[in-house]
Amino acid sequence: MKLNSADPLVSNKHNHGPMFWLWNMLALLFSSAGICVLCLLLGIGMFDVQIFLDAFRRPLIFLLNWLPILLVQLFFFALFGRQWLAFLLNALIFVTAAIGDFYKLRFRSEPFLFSDLGMVSAALKVSGNYDLTPNTRIILSLFLVLGGAVFLFFLAKARPSWKFRIVCLMMIVVSSVLLWNTVYTNDALYESKKTAPVKVAVIWEQQRQVSKGFVYQFLYSIHDSGLTEPEGYDPEYARQILSEYSEIDLPEDKKVNILAFQLEAFCDLETLGIEGIASETYESFHRLQDESLSGTLTMNVFAGGTVDTERCFLTGFYKLFEFHHDTPSVASWLSNLGYTTVGSHPNVQAFYNRVNVNRYLGFSDYWFLDNHYRSLLPEESSEWYSNPVLFSEVTKQFISLVENEEHVFSFNVTLQGHGPYYLSCDRFTKDLWSGNSTDQTAFYLHNYLNSVCETGDLLWALRNELQELDIPVLLILYGDHKPGLGDNDSVYHELGITLNDGSLEGFLNQYSTFYLLWANEAAKQITGNNFQGEGPTISSGYLMNYLFDQLGWTGDPFIQFTDTIMEHLPVISSKGYYIEDGTFTRSLSQEGQKMLRDYESVQYYRLTNH
Repeated sequence: MKLNSADPLVSNKHNHGPMFWLWNMLALLFSSAGICVLCLLLGIGMFDVQIFLDAFRRPLIFLLNWLPILLVQLFFFALFGRQWLAFLLNALIFVTAAIGDFYKLRFRSEPFLFSDLGMVSAALKVSGNYDLTPNTRIILSLFLVLGGAVFLFFLAKARPSWKFRIVCLMMIVVSSVLLWNTVYTNDALYESKKTAPVKVAVIWEQQRQVSKGFVYQFLYSIHDSGLTEPEGYDPEYARQILSEYSEIDLPEDKKVNILAFQLEAFCDLETLGIEGIASETYESFHRLQDESLSGTLTMNVFAGGTVDTERCFLTGFYKLFEFHHDTPSVASWLSNLGYTTVGSHPNVQAFYNRVNVNRYLGFSDYWFLDNHYRSLLPEESSEWYSNPVLFSEVTKQFISLVENEEHVFSFNVTLQGHGPYYLSCDRFTKDLWSGNSTDQTAFYLHNYLNSVCETGDLLWALRNELQELDIPVLLILYGDHKPGLGDNDSVYHELGITLNDGSLEGFLNQYSTFYLLWANEAAKQITGNNFQGEGPTISSGYLMNYLFDQLGWTGDPFIQFTDTIMEHLPVISSKGYYIEDGTFTRSLSQEGQKMLRDYESVQYYRLTNH
């Protein structure tokens, strides 16, 4: 059959035969498949290459990654009528995102998810501190994309008619909706053996995500992002749960001033059994620990994602949400009780949108680099070593407020301790690492351990100042996540530290730090608690619950409700790990599942009905 000028495919004066159109359609199919291959290759990061090969052993994995790429390329082809342009725009979207995924896996050991989109600008601001030198895979991908565009420019000349393009656009929209509703939001398919790797034993959550391929796991993360209401959510049911608890006022004679520090990447590496760390490193910290009530804190993030732990602590939620309006938190609750709520973070106020979110969460004043610390840290990038200034300023502010007979909740987030730790190697001079390691590992540890040591000394000095006060003060300290030591966690691997392998030990090695509650004599007298000993292992969202319990406070209805959940599920991780009644598990009992559903419903109700 011969095509004529009236054929809906033809938009030019040339009369092309079936082979011409077959060639162009094959070019579109294979070029979009090529983008898919590049995304799969980049999307494994530094994981086992067998994960990449498994995408071909399980054709469904390849298909699930390819279909969205194919549809987007068809969309651009229908929109612009140029093969090379459609391919180039398609690659710009998917390959660029896959490169971002590659670097996130490299530095954080976690894939790029939909929930990360809101943090892209924040990530770009600190990207200059990391080694972003493209590797062979990235260079090859960019070269192949450019070569593919040139190839299509000269050899794929099809120009479909506008009628064909409109029909094509309509079909793409319908197909996309159907695929989204039936495939990419299908939990059973995502969890099934059909999309599981063949040759790779999936041990931890990141491996499972990576094994799905970058495009598929990213699209699924939209559905699984927590930004939509929980399954079976009933606002009236959630309201009724909270209505079972009463608002209880806090008597004046029970009010204690609270000074909180979230310490960037601060953890005790000695608890991992690492030999070769000088005793001086944690000497001050251990002295403070001996005088305190201290335990293990679990979180959802590793080597980054500070804001996740920060906002779980403040809200009592077990996972991170987006905040676009006033939301109940410990700060707003204390503010309603007459507390002055302040804090500090020596970074720009736009970072993680803290300037707005902290206000939504109930802080009346917050110091940032922009409005306070820049003049105190005149050297470029000195905020990365800002703890001496930060602790000095926070202490002065806190003491001034409490001496003016104000009740104070001061919540402060440090920046010193943030990786990468190969920067400014002449910043610290103490020899704190003598273990057997490569020079590169020694370099990382030299900088990290010196920062930790300096922070510990500052904490002990702070303790001495607070001890002098005859006003009750409770100091709460915790680490936000483990440090990211080396590309692809090279330091941990070299030192034989097992990261999350599905065991409790591996989970805690990767997703835990510490918490510490210290009280001066005045606070001990008013509470009748000496705040010493070993506390339980809990998630960051429960930390204020535990603090309130130790202070003898009841808390608001949400705190009272989550107290009951904490008794049975003291650890709830957004990664899908739990401790239920003392047992580490990924599969909750029926009772545990109901508790988790109730928790999800109530926190969502709290987020959306304030």
